[in-house]
Amino acid sequence: MHVQAIPAFVEKVFQLYDTTVVRHGLMIVGPTGGGKTTCYKVLAAAQTALAGQQNFVKTHYHVLNPKSITMDQLYGALDPASGEW
Repeated sequence: MHVQAIPAFVEKVFQLYDTTVVRHGLMIVGPTGGGKTTCYKVLAAAQTALAGQQNFVKTHYHVLNPKSITMDQLYGALDPASGEW
């Protein structure tokens, strides 16, 4: 992917992986040029390359514009009237 494995970037990738293990979804935020896009792409490529080993599977990611959907669609919502959680 034409990136150098500098310790700070590798740490970002490990932190992202650790977060994905304990969360169902996440948002990556930070300054322009901070490596957000490259970080998740490197992690997805690494997990896909490791597919079949330990608990790794082929990884897919979906990027969306949060302004294109409602807040309830983005974060989820409970409808007490439906009786379902």
